[in-house]
Amino acid sequence: MLGKLNHNHKKKRSNPGQALVEMAIMLPFLLVMIITAVELGRLFFTKIVLTNAAREGAFYLSMHPADYDIGTGNAQYTTLAAQAEAMSSGISDITVTVTPVNCCNKGEYSVIVTAETTVDDLLILGFLDDVFTISATEYEGYVLSSSVEMLVQ
Repeated sequence: MLGKLNHNHKKKRSNPGQALVEMAIMLPFLLVMIITAVELGRLFFTKIVLTNAAREGAFYLSMHPADYDIGTGNAQYTTLAAQAEAMSSGISDITVTVTPVNCCNKGEYSVIVTAETTVDDLLILGFLDDVFTISATEYEGYVLSSSVEMLVQ
């Protein structure tokens, strides 16, 4: 009886409730991981936009040194150039500060342009507020800044 098969196996039956329970256990972890990835991506994007805005402002001031007023410390068009760069990437509310270094002989000094903004509504900090103590949740938002230094020609 070589060809005879044994048909007395028990068929494996899957329990449909088991998959539901496993999904219910894993879903919160998966959601936290996805939201964390999205929020970190948003923070990195904002940091890159701030760096580009500061670089654009520093470049403008290095090419137009007369824009910086020594008496008031104001660089109106430099600030506008940095804000326009940030606005073109979707970040509308930035603060720009200009700090001269070894001011003000042309070719002998540099400027530091700093762009800063506050990122509001970080979802991951709201989820983790009850689990962990995170100092950023005590404030309205998370402050990001970026600085660029260029030589004035």
